[in-house]
Amino acid sequence: MDQHLSPSGYRTGRATDRLAFFLLGAALGALVAAVAAILYAPQSGEKTRTLIAERSRQLGQRTRSGGDEFIRRVREATDEWAAKLQAIADDLVAQGRITTEEARSQVDELLTRMQD
Repeated sequence: MDQHLSPSGYRTGRATDRLAFFLLGAALGALVAAVAAILYAPQSGEKTRTLIAERSRQLGQRTRSGGDEFIRRVREATDEWAAKLQAIADDLVAQGRITTEEARSQVDELLTRMQD
């Protein structure tokens, strides 16, 4: 399994897997509950259908909010990595400028020595 550390130290593969298993478990649990409600419901068919519809809506809301949370976490991790990469790039550019300036200075010194 390909796992990478996120800026917060979590293994992204595991976090993704946990969320996927959670959502799968929630959907499977809702399906089992709906079947059990149909089989053992003491109320009328209309009431049972209304109850199943309501529980399905609740499951959909929970699944969407779980997905929204996952997307939020991915965006946060992406933003953190982008900021870190930008800082590294800035450092490399700064080091390159210093190195270039040092090289120019050394060349100028050599040229001056050669002229003397």
